[in-house]
Amino acid sequence: MVSGETGLWSIEARAFRVPFMPFSHNFWALADADGRVAEQLHGLAVDPATGETKAIGWSAHLLLAVRGNDFPWALQPGQPRTVCARGGEGEVLPRWLAATAAIPAVNALGLRYPNPWQHWCRTNCNTVFNTFGQIMGFDEPARLLPTLAPGIRLVVSEELIERYKYRPLSTG
Repeated sequence: MVSGETGLWSIEARAFRVPFMPFSHNFWALADADGRVAEQLHGLAVDPATGETKAIGWSAHLLLAVRGNDFPWALQPGQPRTVCARGGEGEVLPRWLAATAAIPAVNALGLRYPNPWQHWCRTNCNTVFNTFGQIMGFDEPARLLPTLAPGIRLVVSEELIERYKYRPLSTG
């Protein structure tokens, strides 16, 4: 996670293009002023027996929200990305922290990862992307990137969005 550093930060919507397919895995990145990714938020397939994340999941896996900076596979040169928020630490980090605070609640749902043919109608990694985007207060996260991302119009839970949603402090 980010330490007490100051300066400009940005929250970016990013898309990992799935090799040999027209689809993408959308995720969130927190970047510093130089564009270096400090942390990522993903929905990933996880083997419940080993805790290992999987590039391609099946119904035997769990759909879990994960954060960290150890997903180098997700950072592709020239990948689609959109800066959704940029500013000082006090402006950007509260949005990011709203999403990370929701991770335990998302994971407590015990969601199963769908089989590949079910991605259009069941919650998946792109659903987690949409849910986190709404929690961070971004309008229509499903429309941020020019990608074909099955499941992106679904949400994990409207109740979780409402409970964890970023609410800016009023200045008046």
